[in-house]
Amino acid sequence: MTRTRHATTTPFTEADVLLIGDTPADVAAGRAAGVRVLGVATGRTTTAELDKAGATAVIAGLEDLRPLHALLR
Repeated sequence: MTRTRHATTTPFTEADVLLIGDTPADVAAGRAAGVRVLGVATGRTTTAELDKAGATAVIAGLEDLRPLHALLR
């Protein structure tokens, strides 16, 4: 988050950030940064694995974007 804050002139908080990832490592990185994480099971990782890793929300793919819209509100 520090590098991102230095790269922009727009102030933001962790609540303004949504990390989208498809591995447990992506989820762990987002959680360590204190941001919300949308797990997308489009790779080798299942929705159950992303959920177990601690994703804020999990979807099977990007066909149904309602969960993403809900997180952005």
